[in-house]
Amino acid sequence: MVREVKLINDIQAQQKGWTVKVVVIEKGMPRVSKSSPNKYQRLILADEEIVQNNLQWTINGRTIVEEVIGDSEIIVLVVYSFVPFSRLHTYIDFLSQVDVIGIAIEIKPKKEIIMSDGLEIVQEMTLMNDNMDTVMLTMWNQFVNNECTQILNIMNRKPIIIGCRLKVSSYNGISLSTKSSSSFVIELEIPQAAALSIWYNTNAEKAMDIICGRIGLETKSLSTLPSAEDIVTIKMIDNQLNTINFLTIILFIIINNYNIKICLYFSLCKQKRSFWINGHIKVTNLIQHFWYLSCEKCTKTTGYEFEQRFNCLYCRHDQVKAMPRCET
Repeated sequence: MVREVKLINDIQAQQKGWTVKVVVIEKGMPRVSKSSPNKYQRLILADEEIVQNNLQWTINGRTIVEEVIGDSEIIVLVVYSFVPFSRLHTYIDFLSQVDVIGIAIEIKPKKEIIMSDGLEIVQEMTLMNDNMDTVMLTMWNQFVNNECTQILNIMNRKPIIIGCRLKVSSYNGISLSTKSSSSFVIELEIPQAAALSIWYNTNAEKAMDIICGRIGLETKSLSTLPSAEDIVTIKMIDNQLNTINFLTIILFIIINNYNIKICLYFSLCKQKRSFWINGHIKVTNLIQHFWYLSCEKCTKTTGYEFEQRFNCLYCRHDQVKAMPRCET
């Protein structure tokens, strides 16, 4: 009996007994489930239509999987919607996820930190685009043991990294971090990656000057220069402030020719929207703390005195100094 082959978009929830012909366009590393010792692996499948579908399939021991060869093969061209580094601020602290492409130019040693859920392993990587903008990518837990290890082994050739479904946060200006659903493709042969590789080979010396000229290569803030169309008036957002669950305000101070320009970034989490405004800040209460003492490595608050050395329980660094940090 010839089986009827359906398209992914034709499959409905709870439907059984169907057959599809797909290709694997994205494959994550095997991971261990948090709730059991079982391992799992995320796959992104596509058919010839490449239509976005919100259903999730589980392939288990009862699923029949057969390789298609010969004339029955299908060729799927993978299309990514990369978000430019200059537009990452529009996704900051939202539930939205972004796909980015960049050159891995530096990777820092992994470290252990204590979070509310227990011990976590993190490793920070710096990505660069063809404008020589940089953004920090924080890899968490199993991404450290899998993808970071793979990338570290080929760092000498500055690999092109594609990160899918990453979170954009306001940590250190603008930064990226992994989520459980994130995935990475390393040195994929697509036009965007090829163009980025050619650009780096042409500008490698200048890029290395940037790398060597900074201590630890602090990530350049990509949020201090919003475009004109991003800036709105307070009146335009005033009516929405009464309905939000919480409001995140990030302060950026741009000093240019001794003139201080204040930019406020509002993250309206319930509406999943953000706004940029230009305005002036007036301090109405001078009897307040404008700074706090923190670990010089992880910036977590501490009760130690200024420049007093201590062993940080968060980042587990020994003999770090308590240093002041701006409080906003």
